[in-house]
Amino acid sequence: MSPDERLYAAISRKMPDRVPVAPKIWVDLGAALTGTSLTRVVEDPLTALNVIADAGIELGVDAVRQFPFPARRIVEQEGVVVEVDERGRRLGLVDMQGGLATLLDSSDDYPLEDPVMMTYHHYWKPPEPAVRNVADARSIAVPERSLFDELGWARRQEVVRKRVAGRVALVADCSSATMAFLVTMRGMEPAMFDLLEQPELVHAVMEKGVEIAVAKGKYWLDQGYRALRLNDSVGNMSVMSPTHWREFVFPHMRDACAELHRYDADARIYCHICGDVLPIVEDLVETGIDCIGPLDPLGGMTPGDVRDRVGDDIALMGGVDTQSFLSADADAMDSEVRSCIEQAGARGGFVLASGCVIPRTARRESLRAFVSAAHRWGTYPAEAP
Repeated sequence: MSPDERLYAAISRKMPDRVPVAPKIWVDLGAALTGTSLTRVVEDPLTALNVIADAGIELGVDAVRQFPFPARRIVEQEGVVVEVDERGRRLGLVDMQGGLATLLDSSDDYPLEDPVMMTYHHYWKPPEPAVRNVADARSIAVPERSLFDELGWARRQEVVRKRVAGRVALVADCSSATMAFLVTMRGMEPAMFDLLEQPELVHAVMEKGVEIAVAKGKYWLDQGYRALRLNDSVGNMSVMSPTHWREFVFPHMRDACAELHRYDADARIYCHICGDVLPIVEDLVETGIDCIGPLDPLGGMTPGDVRDRVGDDIALMGGVDTQSFLSADADAMDSEVRSCIEQAGARGGFVLASGCVIPRTARRESLRAFVSAAHRWGTYPAEAP
């Protein structure tokens, strides 16, 4: 099977020839593995796509995620990286040690009505909550398909797709529709209080998050991508209660999945929710997503815990502790990978991956041991249905 076929079969709850391998490589690790400057990643959206794809090819994995970055003008000032506008005016410090977002000096540079800003909403962070009330939430712009074309999304992605054809599958990104989107618009602490004090505002923000995520998903489906990533790294039980998750996150995640599946029945959506999700895994099945990830061991659960709760009703992805990529030797990685596959992948419907994004300082030896162990333990019997 090709990497695309292998991944698609697994997230469709089927049994491919072997368990696909899809560690969560982001641009910082991709840059480190390919010897690319992170400043170049920040400046050039095509470089951001290429470093992840090239890292995946080098490691021999089956699939990598793709993230459309904005093009930003940057300068280095006194040892830090600063974004500037077309006139050279300083916009803010770029968080080179974290998520590469620009920490804006002024909230005026984060207009909610600007569809370009909302397309890349999590790559800039205003100093104050961008959304203050329901009226602000309703003013959030939802980008149209034509804007994605103007921003060069399809053109750049096609360049990458041709380069990696047959060697690694590409997962398209819808960003976040729910709790992570709320945190982007409101900030972490205000967002948590909003669950208690401003439920109308929470729903108003998430409704816009769904519209933006669906617009992105439909665009990628039109480009021929069938595997989509929906992110909600904040919507876990390490942060919020199951009751609040069911009240706020569930209906909007369900709406996003339903609309994308209505648009294309062949779409396969996996949701990235790191941290503890064990209390809500049955609810996740009910949202209509096709695959739960990343089964984060740091959330206090195992792939077997999740499989026991959901049976074969949904595909699973993840399971390997991100810390293992910093220090695990071949034997330790082999044991961990084998355990994950035996717990969650014995009957198919499983993608072996890291429990969250792999640290940029990960050891090549540990990464290679991960892939090698996956190939050793992940092959299904030839006579399997």
